[in-house]
Amino acid sequence: MKAIFLADAHLRQPQDHNYQQLLEFLEQNKDVDGLFLLGDIFEFWLGYKYLTFSAYIPILEKLRQLATNGTRIFFVEGNHDFNLGPYFTETLGCTLITDQQLVEWDGKQLLLSHGDLLNPSRSYHRMRAFWRSGIIRFLSKIVHPDTVWAFAIWLSNQSRKKRLRSKNWDPSYLILPLADSDEAKPADAIICGHFHQPLSTEYQGKQLIAVGDWMGQFSYAEMINGQIELKSYPA
Repeated sequence: MKAIFLADAHLRQPQDHNYQQLLEFLEQNKDVDGLFLLGDIFEFWLGYKYLTFSAYIPILEKLRQLATNGTRIFFVEGNHDFNLGPYFTETLGCTLITDQQLVEWDGKQLLLSHGDLLNPSRSYHRMRAFWRSGIIRFLSKIVHPDTVWAFAIWLSNQSRKKRLRSKNWDPSYLILPLADSDEAKPADAIICGHFHQPLSTEYQGKQLIAVGDWMGQFSYAEMINGQIELKSYPA
Protein backbone atom coordinates (compact mmCIF):
# COMPACT_ATOMS: atom_id res chain seq x y z
CA MET A 1 0.00 0.00 0.00
CA LYS A 2 1.07 3.55 -0.66
CA ALA A 3 0.13 6.68 1.26
CA ILE A 4 1.20 10.31 1.01
CA PHE A 5 1.33 12.83 3.84
CA LEU A 6 1.61 16.55 3.16
CA ALA A 7 0.81 19.84 4.86
CA ASP A 8 1.12 23.61 4.71
CA ALA A 9 0.52 24.33 1.06
CA HIS A 10 -1.34 27.52 2.04
CA LEU A 11 -3.03 27.55 -1.35
CA ARG A 12 -4.40 30.89 -2.55
CA GLN A 13 -4.85 31.18 -6.32
CA PRO A 14 -4.76 28.44 -8.99
CA GLN A 15 -2.09 30.28 -10.99
CA ASP A 16 0.37 30.25 -8.06
CA HIS A 17 3.40 28.00 -8.50
CA ASN A 18 2.80 25.86 -5.41
CA TYR A 19 -0.86 25.40 -6.38
CA GLN A 20 0.11 24.19 -9.86
CA GLN A 21 2.79 21.94 -8.41
CA LEU A 22 0.30 20.32 -6.06
CA LEU A 23 -2.21 19.66 -8.83
CA GLU A 24 0.57 18.12 -10.93
CA PHE A 25 1.83 16.02 -8.00
CA LEU A 26 -1.63 14.66 -7.20
CA GLU A 27 -2.21 13.82 -10.85
CA GLN A 28 1.01 11.82 -10.85
CA ASN A 29 -0.15 10.00 -7.71
CA LYS A 30 -3.76 9.42 -8.70
CA ASP A 31 -3.54 5.72 -7.80
CA VAL A 32 -2.35 6.30 -4.22
CA ASP A 33 -4.24 4.31 -1.57
CA GLY A 34 -4.25 7.01 1.11
CA LEU A 35 -3.85 10.78 1.09
CA PHE A 36 -3.26 12.37 4.47
CA LEU A 37 -3.64 16.15 4.46
CA LEU A 38 -2.16 17.42 7.71
CA GLY A 39 -3.62 20.90 7.79
CA ASP A 40 -3.11 24.36 6.29
CA ILE A 41 -3.59 22.99 2.81
CA PHE A 42 -5.65 26.12 2.20
CA GLU A 43 -4.55 29.63 3.08
CA PHE A 44 -8.04 29.95 4.47
CA TRP A 45 -11.02 27.66 4.57
CA LEU A 46 -14.32 27.93 6.34
CA GLY A 47 -16.81 25.25 5.43
CA TYR A 48 -20.01 26.82 4.20
CA LYS A 49 -22.89 24.46 3.48
CA TYR A 50 -23.74 25.48 -0.08
CA LEU A 51 -20.74 27.39 -1.43
CA THR A 52 -16.97 27.42 -1.62
CA PHE A 53 -14.34 29.99 -2.52
CA SER A 54 -13.87 29.92 -6.30
CA ALA A 55 -10.06 29.82 -6.02
CA TYR A 56 -10.29 26.32 -4.58
CA ILE A 57 -12.43 24.68 -7.25
CA PRO A 58 -9.42 23.10 -9.10
CA ILE A 59 -7.98 21.43 -5.99
CA LEU A 60 -11.40 20.30 -4.78
CA GLU A 61 -12.07 18.71 -8.15
CA LYS A 62 -8.70 16.96 -8.03
CA LEU A 63 -9.52 15.59 -4.58
CA ARG A 64 -12.92 14.43 -5.85
CA GLN A 65 -11.23 12.55 -8.69
CA LEU A 66 -8.89 10.84 -6.23
CA ALA A 67 -11.78 9.85 -3.96
CA THR A 68 -13.75 8.52 -6.93
CA ASN A 69 -10.74 6.40 -7.94
CA GLY A 70 -10.66 4.84 -4.48
CA THR A 71 -8.14 6.96 -2.56
CA ARG A 72 -9.00 7.28 1.11
CA ILE A 73 -8.59 10.89 2.18
CA PHE A 74 -7.84 12.02 5.73
CA PHE A 75 -7.81 15.70 6.66
CA VAL A 76 -6.36 16.98 9.93
CA GLU A 77 -7.70 20.48 10.50
CA GLY A 78 -5.01 23.16 10.67
CA ASN A 79 -4.98 26.65 12.05
CA HIS A 80 -5.89 28.06 8.62
CA ASP A 81 -8.49 25.48 7.56
CA PHE A 82 -11.13 24.23 9.98
CA ASN A 83 -14.88 23.65 10.17
CA LEU A 84 -14.37 21.92 6.83
CA GLY A 85 -18.03 21.25 6.21
CA PRO A 86 -20.13 18.85 4.14
CA TYR A 87 -18.10 18.87 0.91
CA PHE A 88 -15.33 16.92 2.61
CA THR A 89 -17.54 14.53 4.54
CA GLU A 90 -20.34 13.98 2.02
CA THR A 91 -18.72 14.43 -1.41
CA LEU A 92 -15.21 13.18 -0.65
CA GLY A 93 -16.09 10.72 2.11
CA CYS A 94 -13.15 12.25 3.94
CA THR A 95 -12.16 11.30 7.48
CA LEU A 96 -11.89 14.58 9.39
CA ILE A 97 -9.60 14.93 12.41
CA THR A 98 -10.25 18.11 14.38
CA ASP A 99 -7.32 17.89 16.82
CA GLN A 100 -5.02 14.85 16.68
CA GLN A 101 -5.87 11.21 16.39
CA LEU A 102 -4.42 7.72 16.27
CA VAL A 103 -5.08 6.06 12.91
CA GLU A 104 -4.23 2.50 11.90
CA TRP A 105 -2.79 2.31 8.40
CA ASP A 106 -1.02 -0.57 6.70
CA GLY A 107 -0.35 -2.37 9.98
CA LYS A 108 1.04 0.72 11.72
CA GLN A 109 -0.44 2.95 14.40
CA LEU A 110 0.03 6.56 13.28
CA LEU A 111 -0.57 9.53 15.53
CA LEU A 112 -1.60 12.31 13.17
CA SER A 113 -1.48 15.96 14.18
CA HIS A 114 -1.35 19.29 12.42
CA GLY A 115 1.17 20.39 15.04
CA ASP A 116 -0.26 23.66 16.30
CA LEU A 117 -1.56 21.92 19.42
CA LEU A 118 2.08 21.47 20.45
CA ASN A 119 2.40 25.23 20.88
CA PRO A 120 2.98 25.71 24.64
CA SER A 121 1.43 29.19 24.67
CA ARG A 122 -1.88 29.35 26.55
CA SER A 123 -2.86 32.49 24.67
CA TYR A 124 -2.47 30.61 21.39
CA HIS A 125 -4.76 27.82 22.61
CA ARG A 126 -7.37 30.36 23.70
CA MET A 127 -7.17 32.03 20.30
CA ARG A 128 -7.43 28.66 18.57
CA ALA A 129 -10.56 27.79 20.55
CA PHE A 130 -12.09 31.19 19.71
CA TRP A 131 -11.68 30.73 15.94
CA ARG A 132 -13.46 27.37 16.22
CA SER A 133 -16.22 28.67 18.47
CA GLY A 134 -19.92 29.05 17.81
CA ILE A 135 -19.43 32.82 17.67
CA ILE A 136 -17.29 32.52 14.55
CA ARG A 137 -19.69 30.03 12.97
CA PHE A 138 -22.56 32.47 13.63
CA LEU A 139 -20.64 35.44 12.20
CA SER A 140 -19.76 33.44 9.09
CA LYS A 141 -23.48 33.14 8.36
CA ILE A 142 -24.17 36.87 8.48
CA VAL A 143 -20.96 38.37 7.05
CA HIS A 144 -20.56 38.25 3.26
CA PRO A 145 -18.02 35.57 2.15
CA ASP A 146 -16.03 38.17 0.17
CA THR A 147 -15.47 40.11 3.39
CA VAL A 148 -14.55 36.92 5.25
CA TRP A 149 -12.02 36.03 2.53
CA ALA A 150 -10.44 39.49 2.48
CA PHE A 151 -10.05 39.56 6.26
CA ALA A 152 -8.60 36.03 6.35
CA ILE A 153 -6.02 36.85 3.67
CA TRP A 154 -5.01 39.97 5.59
CA LEU A 155 -4.46 37.88 8.73
CA SER A 156 -2.50 35.31 6.72
CA ASN A 157 -0.23 38.02 5.34
CA GLN A 158 0.70 38.99 8.89
CA SER A 159 1.44 35.36 9.71
CA ARG A 160 3.65 34.99 6.62
CA LYS A 161 5.80 37.92 7.69
CA LYS A 162 6.48 36.24 11.03
CA ARG A 163 7.22 32.92 9.36
CA LEU A 164 9.80 34.46 7.04
CA ARG A 165 11.66 35.73 10.09
CA SER A 166 11.92 32.24 11.61
CA LYS A 167 13.39 30.06 8.86
CA ASN A 168 15.65 27.06 9.45
CA TRP A 169 14.76 26.23 13.02
CA ASP A 170 14.51 22.84 14.70
CA PRO A 171 10.96 21.94 15.84
CA SER A 172 11.98 18.70 17.56
CA TYR A 173 11.82 20.25 21.05
CA LEU A 174 8.08 20.75 20.50
CA ILE A 175 7.44 17.34 18.94
CA LEU A 176 9.40 15.18 21.39
CA PRO A 177 7.05 15.80 24.36
CA LEU A 178 4.16 14.47 22.28
CA ALA A 179 6.05 11.18 21.92
CA ASP A 180 6.12 10.93 25.73
CA SER A 181 2.37 11.47 26.10
CA ASP A 182 -0.16 8.75 26.94
CA GLU A 183 -1.87 9.36 23.60
CA ALA A 184 1.32 8.43 21.76
CA LYS A 185 2.06 5.21 23.66
CA PRO A 186 0.43 2.87 21.10
CA ALA A 187 1.88 4.82 18.15
CA ASP A 188 4.57 3.49 15.86
CA ALA A 189 5.00 6.90 14.27
CA ILE A 190 4.00 10.51 14.84
CA ILE A 191 3.42 12.57 11.71
CA CYS A 192 2.65 16.28 11.70
CA GLY A 193 2.85 19.49 9.71
CA HIS A 194 2.65 23.13 10.86
CA PHE A 195 6.35 23.77 11.46
CA HIS A 196 7.38 24.34 7.82
CA GLN A 197 10.57 22.40 8.52
CA PRO A 198 11.02 18.78 7.43
CA LEU A 199 12.19 16.50 10.23
CA SER A 200 12.71 12.76 10.44
CA THR A 201 14.09 11.19 13.59
CA GLU A 202 13.67 8.28 16.00
CA TYR A 203 12.72 8.75 19.63
CA GLN A 204 11.87 6.04 22.17
CA GLY A 205 11.23 3.54 19.42
CA LYS A 206 8.90 5.84 17.49
CA GLN A 207 9.46 7.49 14.16
CA LEU A 208 8.85 11.23 14.30
CA ILE A 209 8.06 12.99 11.04
CA ALA A 210 7.39 16.66 10.34
CA VAL A 211 6.55 16.83 6.66
CA GLY A 212 7.74 20.39 6.00
CA ASP A 213 5.70 22.53 3.63
CA TRP A 214 4.44 22.80 0.07
CA MET A 215 5.34 26.45 -0.41
CA GLY A 216 9.04 26.41 -1.25
CA GLN A 217 10.37 23.06 -0.02
CA PHE A 218 7.67 20.89 -1.63
CA SER A 219 8.44 18.22 0.94
CA TYR A 220 6.16 15.38 1.96
CA ALA A 221 6.24 11.93 3.52
CA GLU A 222 5.58 8.72 1.64
CA MET A 223 4.62 5.42 3.26
CA ILE A 224 5.01 2.26 1.21
CA ASN A 225 4.35 -1.13 2.79
CA GLY A 226 4.77 0.28 6.29
CA GLN A 227 7.98 2.20 5.61
CA ILE A 228 7.84 6.01 5.97
CA GLU A 229 10.31 8.28 4.21
CA LEU A 230 10.61 12.02 3.73
CA LYS A 231 10.76 13.13 0.10
CA SER A 232 10.58 16.29 -1.97
CA TYR A 233 8.96 17.13 -5.30
CA PRO A 234 10.27 16.88 -7.87
CA ALA A 235 12.57 14.14 -6.69
